[in-house]
Amino acid sequence: MADTPVIDRIRVYTKGFGSDRYSWSALMPLMVNTDTITRVSLSDGSEGMGAVCSCVEHGVDLAIAHGIRPLLPGLLGQGVSDIHGLWEWMTWRKPYIGNPSIAAIDIALWDLAARRAGQPLYQYLGGTRDRIQSYASIPVLENHDANIRLINRLAAEGVTLFKFHYECQADADIGLIEAIDDAFGGSGIGFMFDAECAYSPDDALRVATAAEKAGFLWLEAPMPDRNLADYAALKSRTGVPVLPAGITIADEADIANALQTDAWSAIRCDTASSGGITPMRRIASLAESHGMKFELQSWGSSLSTAANFHLTLATPHSSYFEVPVPRQDFDIPGVTRLHVDDAGDALAPAGHGLGLDVNWDELEAGADLIFDTSA
Repeated sequence: MADTPVIDRIRVYTKGFGSDRYSWSALMPLMVNTDTITRVSLSDGSEGMGAVCSCVEHGVDLAIAHGIRPLLPGLLGQGVSDIHGLWEWMTWRKPYIGNPSIAAIDIALWDLAARRAGQPLYQYLGGTRDRIQSYASIPVLENHDANIRLINRLAAEGVTLFKFHYECQADADIGLIEAIDDAFGGSGIGFMFDAECAYSPDDALRVATAAEKAGFLWLEAPMPDRNLADYAALKSRTGVPVLPAGITIADEADIANALQTDAWSAIRCDTASSGGITPMRRIASLAESHGMKFELQSWGSSLSTAANFHLTLATPHSSYFEVPVPRQDFDIPGVTRLHVDDAGDALAPAGHGLGLDVNWDELEAGADLIFDTSA
């Protein structure tokens, strides 16, 4: 009988990307996007990759990569048939090893498993659809006109849904919501607004009222996620769906506890902040058991959003996929871009696993940090 293949090499890369820095509120400095990328190789030559995105203000983020480093000696020599067991072994190292570091390895293991099975990851996870409606996630722009110009340009390319960020001050944000409604009300274009956890309960209600009047699909992160009583009160007083940011309450147990308060209209989280595909599958089931939508946060390059994309395809109660714009500022040289067609649908890549083609020589040539551990 052939030997069971085991992990015999793990490579880790960090890559800052984008020609511009962006912010998501007037309260936030301009940020640098970084992908932390993993390649997990087995003794039989098969390989999987994973990636997570992070954003810091002063340069490329090396923290997630350095968080992965202590895990590597314990992973070498391990079989990969029990991904959940490997994920549990990594989570025993919390809080000293953070969820994004664990996620970067966990995603690579799922990519590897799907590749070995000869399936796209979404199919390996049980999904059947190969496309989903995307929405353009717009960073903070300087004024109303700049937002309207970008929406017009992207709408001409087929985008029909937009989420935008602004000053995270109620009066200014209501002004933009009303300007967007004046410009596009009745056009068939849909909108969401993300307030980055900035409002008081009173201001959150004012903005929710404006968003409901304008027919917005949801109001995201009006207050800090942990203000559950304030969320529950807001949800009871508005007709617009209210979603959390999905960052500070991201572990399955914490989300389950939050659901007892009826604070949110849908669950929102991210593969990186929740610790990988392994826990996200259970969180998706948790949403389904509560009759709730599961709307994934997705920010980064095509490589670092690919796991969220496949999870979205595999989850029937997920409605949309978030695509940050301008897209050229979220490309990484050497990595193919997830395709969005002229109807605004994000399409599954044709390949197995995550399905993206990576020119590793080109990526490595531009990496900010590389380290390699082998048996």
